[in-house]
Amino acid sequence: LVTLTLLALGLGVVLFLQVPLLGLVPFVEPQVFGLAALAAVVLAACATSTPVSTGPTPADITASGDANGEVHWGGQIVKVKNLADRTLVEVLALPLDGDGRPLVDQRQQGRFIVDKQGYLEPHDYAPDRLIEVRGLLKGFTDGRVGDAPYRYPVVVSERIKLWEAAQSSYSGPRISPSIGIGIGSGGTRGGVGVGIGF
Repeated sequence: LVTLTLLALGLGVVLFLQVPLLGLVPFVEPQVFGLAALAAVVLAACATSTPVSTGPTPADITASGDANGEVHWGGQIVKVKNLADRTLVEVLALPLDGDGRPLVDQRQQGRFIVDKQGYLEPHDYAPDRLIEVRGLLKGFTDGRVGDAPYRYPVVVSERIKLWEAAQSSYSGPRISPSIGIGIGSGGTRGGVGVGIGF
């Protein structure tokens, strides 16, 4: 996206200065600069996901010492521990998008433990798998990350959802943004068209 944006802005500068482009377009209207910049912005907006606020993060809860109330968290699974009557899942918390999918390109937000009644298959809940959780906080549990002590908020799970690493579980039509620039020459003035497709 950075490369596309720079290319679009570079083209806009060239057109704004009305510099001949490969001898095909002697002069081009400077308004094309705005069109090229707009195309880059729209393309970037279509191809990125924005984090949404879901309240205090696990790091916030740990810092406050108050582990009560409902939460909506998610992230990457670190490890799973099966007990006699329930399963504990350690999660590296990440921001969520509007659909509840963890955003792996965003900064982590601490760690937490999911306490789920019953058995969860470790093969399905494998390390690095993306997980979304809704539930109630139930205090803390002390553990370690490497040799460092760590205090985990514990979430008694009411709902768990697993997400694929590369894409969400959404099965409907997908949007694929694209941009095209056409150059034409006629008479003493040329023209440039910028098209955006989805």
